[in-house]
Amino acid sequence: MKNIYLYLILLLLLAVSCMDRYVIPGNINQSNPGNFGAGDTTFLQLNPIWDDAYGLSEPTEISIAQDGRIFVADLNAILVFDQDGTMPSGFDGLKNLTGNSGAAILPIDVDIDQKMNVFFIDGSHQIFIWNHYWNEVGINSVSVSGTFLHTETGIELSENAGTDTWVSYLNNSEYQLINPIFTDSPNLIDSLLQPHLFYDGTDEKNIYKDIHYRSDSSKFNGLTAPAGNENMIFVTDHYGGVNNQHRIIQIDFQRSLLLELTTGDLVWAFTGEYGATVLGYGNGAEFVNQPLSLDIDYQGNLYYTQTGEYFAVHMIIPDLSGDYATYSSGFNAVTDDIMNPNLFTNPMDVAVDKNRNIYVADSERDHISVFTANGQFFKEAGYVNDDSLRIMSEPVAVTVDQRGIIYVCDKNDGAIYRYKLSNSLEEDLNLDE
Repeated sequence: MKNIYLYLILLLLLAVSCMDRYVIPGNINQSNPGNFGAGDTTFLQLNPIWDDAYGLSEPTEISIAQDGRIFVADLNAILVFDQDGTMPSGFDGLKNLTGNSGAAILPIDVDIDQKMNVFFIDGSHQIFIWNHYWNEVGINSVSVSGTFLHTETGIELSENAGTDTWVSYLNNSEYQLINPIFTDSPNLIDSLLQPHLFYDGTDEKNIYKDIHYRSDSSKFNGLTAPAGNENMIFVTDHYGGVNNQHRIIQIDFQRSLLLELTTGDLVWAFTGEYGATVLGYGNGAEFVNQPLSLDIDYQGNLYYTQTGEYFAVHMIIPDLSGDYATYSSGFNAVTDDIMNPNLFTNPMDVAVDKNRNIYVADSERDHISVFTANGQFFKEAGYVNDDSLRIMSEPVAVTVDQRGIIYVCDKNDGAIYRYKLSNSLEEDLNLDE
């Protein structure tokens, strides 16, 4: 039995959560920032600056969860802040990140889905996961075997967790798990509560499905999770190689285990499985060329930045009418300002707010470029009183909360700067005098 548990611990390091019944509180960030309009003036800096006094050293990526909390990738940790800059309890599991070998994990991108799964990548072909809700309420037991009912023939089959057959039955609509057997092994439960692998490009199942994968050079450098309940995430692959296979990849969720939480809820755990190459290499408006970052809006449109030829910032729109999703360009290369290559040098990150306005952080410029939803230039954030006096030195990541506040990671300064439109400031925010 001990050997079975040890085997399952290794298996469970590839599990990720899904909690459909978990509802995020709806009373956070209710104020409406509105759309950009003629009365807008300039973006003003908010104080205080979040720097080493807030525990920051080298912030490289930033994302905001549906509950308003801010997640920052910083060295070998993901630091979590409330919107006033305080650090809430319950997130120590995201500090001092290490892999199975004991080596430090240095996250370069992080995002959070509606189920409070925190996904992060470290520049390899792996994706990691940590679930806040599981850690908040606790796991009572984990499935180790069970009986499956074949719904058409009525035949019942028993299988142990972790086998290919178990996974096949769990993900086949013709089979129903009717008699799961659980264990409350602390080692198994701990392996799920800690950060662990969600997706590994070297898994046999992924190599078989992903014909473009190259184990020696595939590198995920951008990550985004849909805002809804979709069981998928997206990553950019910076793998170049002889065939220049830069691309955007869809990673699907695959049922792996059944968990019983201390609340009594039964929830599925998942592993990541290669789903599809959303967009491949090329030089036009509907291709990928040396991607740097990735974001998604509430309509499922994908936005990415790149340093390849012709266009630095892209939006692609999904068409779900067929058997498979296809994507087409959402910007016009002739009429939309955002497609002007002269506006960018090294566009490290892109973010989209709830009104689909677009924010681009360029590490070789000292400001954030802001565009309307249709790609027209709006303003720049990062100057004092809208003049040439700069505030930041190396902006590498950007995100926007529900109030319209812009958060920018400045890697060189080791700080996070915040900006807000001057005509929509709230009384509880402290303006830079």
